[in-house]
Amino acid sequence: MKISPITLSLLCLFTGILSAQPPGTGSLPPLPAHPRLLITDPEIPAIKARIEKDPVLKARYSAMVKKADEWVLKKTGLPERGGQWGHYYACADDGARLVTVSSATHKCPVCGRVYTGWPYDDVLLGNIHNSYSAAVRDLGFIYRLTSQRKYADKAREILLAYAERYRAYPLHDIKGKDTASAGRVMAQTLDESTWLIPMCQGADLIWDRLSGADRKRLAEGLFRPAAQVILRHKMEIHNIQCWKNSAVALAGLLLGDEALVSDALASEHGFYAQIAKGINGDGQWYEGSWTYHFYTMSAVAPLAEAGRRCGLDIYGYTAGGNSYYRMFKAPLEFALPDMTLPAFNDSSAVNLLSEAPLYELGLAHYGDTAFAGILGGTKRDSLQALIAGVYPLPASATQTEPGSRNYTGAGYAVLRKGKGKNATWLCLKYGPHGGGHGHPDKLNFILYSSAAILGFDPGTGLYGAPIHGQWRRTSIAHNTLVVDEADQAPATGSSLAFISTSSWSGVLADAGPIYPGVAYRRAVALIGRELVLVLDMVSADKEHTFDLAYHNTGEWTAKLQGEAVRMPDKIGYKYLSGMTAVAGPLPLVRSGRLDVGISVAALQPARVWAGTGAGTTADVRVPCVVARIHGKEAAVAWAIYIGDRLPSVKISATGAGFAAEASAGGRTYRLIASPDAKDKLSLEQE
Repeated sequence: MKISPITLSLLCLFTGILSAQPPGTGSLPPLPAHPRLLITDPEIPAIKARIEKDPVLKARYSAMVKKADEWVLKKTGLPERGGQWGHYYACADDGARLVTVSSATHKCPVCGRVYTGWPYDDVLLGNIHNSYSAAVRDLGFIYRLTSQRKYADKAREILLAYAERYRAYPLHDIKGKDTASAGRVMAQTLDESTWLIPMCQGADLIWDRLSGADRKRLAEGLFRPAAQVILRHKMEIHNIQCWKNSAVALAGLLLGDEALVSDALASEHGFYAQIAKGINGDGQWYEGSWTYHFYTMSAVAPLAEAGRRCGLDIYGYTAGGNSYYRMFKAPLEFALPDMTLPAFNDSSAVNLLSEAPLYELGLAHYGDTAFAGILGGTKRDSLQALIAGVYPLPASATQTEPGSRNYTGAGYAVLRKGKGKNATWLCLKYGPHGGGHGHPDKLNFILYSSAAILGFDPGTGLYGAPIHGQWRRTSIAHNTLVVDEADQAPATGSSLAFISTSSWSGVLADAGPIYPGVAYRRAVALIGRELVLVLDMVSADKEHTFDLAYHNTGEWTAKLQGEAVRMPDKIGYKYLSGMTAVAGPLPLVRSGRLDVGISVAALQPARVWAGTGAGTTADVRVPCVVARIHGKEAAVAWAIYIGDRLPSVKISATGAGFAAEASAGGRTYRLIASPDAKDKLSLEQE
C-alpha cells in the first residue's frame, strides 16, 4: 500500500512538526521495488567491485558465504519460548559476565560460582533468536549477490517458521510478566526491535522471490504482529524508542503500511521528535552516556539507510539545529587523546575506532573527511563497509590539537594540555542528569594522562548484577561530594567561570540542587601537564556529614599507615575496603607506568580515609581517598601530581571565597575561587 503524503502531513501538523519535516517527506514518492531496506539491486555491482578490489572485504564476504552455507545445512529449530534480558548474565557477587559451560550451566570466570536455571538459560535462548535474525539478513544478502536459490530458500524457511510460531510465544517482560514492555521472542520491546530489524532487512532481500501466500503469512503472522507488540510500549524521547521507531518503520516500509511508517516518523515519540528533543547543544545524545550516544546512532542507522532508498531524508533532517549528522561530529570533539570517550553515566569507556561501521555510513552520506581519519585506523571489515564503504579513503581533514573548552550544552568542561596520546586531559561534569541512565555524580571528573585513565569513573556493566545499583550508580563511587552517606539527587549544574591560557586552564562550576539546603561548588585547574588543583566549597543550612571522594586507578605503592575504619553497611560504602584513617602523607599511587601523588587539606577539622573502592568489577580494586567533615561548611583542597613526588597543599579563606595553594616542581601555585565575586576564578604563580 502506498503511503499517503496527505495523511503523513496531517499527522506532522497534528504533532506540531510539519514545518520541521526534512525535504521530501511532505510529498512521499511511491515506494521502490524490493529490495529497498538494506540494499537495492542497482547497488550490487558496486558492492561486488569492492569485494574484488579489497582483500579485507573479500575475506569478510567469503566468511559470510561460508556461514550462510552452514545455515543452509542446519535444521531450523526455533526455541520453544522467548529469550530473557541479557543483563541477567552476570555474577551476583562480583558483577563479572558469566561464561557459558552448557545450555544449562553458566560460570563466573572470577569466583567460579555456577548458575543454573532461569533466567540464565533463557538468556541463551535470546541469543539463539538473535542468531536466527542475523542469519535471515545475511542469507538474503548472499542470495542477492549470488542469485543462488538455496540461500533464499533457507531465509524463507526461517521466516515462515517464525510466522507460524510468533503469536504463540507468550508475552513476557524481564520478570516474566505480561506488561506493556513485554516482548514475545525477547523479554522487552527494545530487544524485540533489535531482533525485528534484521528480520525485516532479510525478508526484504527475498521478498520479490516469495509467493503471494508466503508474503501474506509473513505479514499477518510475523511483521504486523511484531510491530503491534512494539507499539504497545512508548517511551517518548529515549534511545530505546529510537530502536522501536526503526523496527516499526522498517516493517512499514517492507509491507507498504502507511500507519506504521507514520507512527515511526511523525508521532510525538517518532523520529522527528527524537532528533528535535533528544540532542543537547553540543551534539551529544541527552542521556550523557557515550555508550547510549552510539547506541542511539546505531538505532537510527537502519531507518536512515532504508529511508534513503525509499525517499525519506533521514540523514538530512534538521530540527532546531539538531541533526543525525551532529551526532557523528560530537564524539570527535569530546574524545580523549587516545580516541576513547569517558565512562560517564551508564557507559563504559568507548573506543571511537570501535564505532567505525557507523562512520562508514557517515562518510558515504555526509562526505566529511574527518570520518576518514577514524576509518583509516581500522580494518574496515564490516557489513557497512561492504554496502557503503568509500574506497579509496579520501585524505583525512587535518585535525588541530584541541585545547581546553567548555561545552555548555552537554555540561562538560574539558581541560587539556599537551599533544597526542601523551597529553593530559580532565573533564568536569556539571550538566544535565541524563534521565534514567544518569548517575548521581554532579561535579565528578575523569583524569587522563600519558595514555592512561587516572581519575576513575566505574561507568557501567550488566544491569542485572547487584554491583551496578549498589556501587556503580552511587555517589561515593565517583569523584564528587556525598552528604550524609546518601546519593545525590538528579540535578543540572552550571558553569560559573572558565579560563584557558597557554600555561593553565580552569573551571568553576555549581552542582545545582543535589541535596536540600546544600550548595556545592568546585573549582578545578590543570597547570601544565603534571599538576591538578581542586578546590571544593560546600555550605548548608544545617549540620551534615560531608564526604568528598577521589578514586585513582592503580595501586598504593606502600602500606597505608593509620587506624582501620569500618565502613557503614550502605550501598556504595560497603564496596570500600581496607579504609584507614591516615594521619600523615599518603603514599604514591602507581598507575601503569605513571606515579601519582595525591594530597588533601581541609579548612575545617577533617578525617582523611584511604583504601580501595571497586573498579569495573568488585574484584578489581582502585585506590580511594575520602575527606570527611562534620558541620555546616566544608572547604577542601586537593593537589594531584602526575609524577614521582607528593605535592604539598594547603587551603585558606579569602575575602570572597577560598584559595588552594600547592607546591610542585619547584613552583608554588595559588588557585583562588570566589563564586560570588566579579573575578570568580584566578591563578597566582610564584
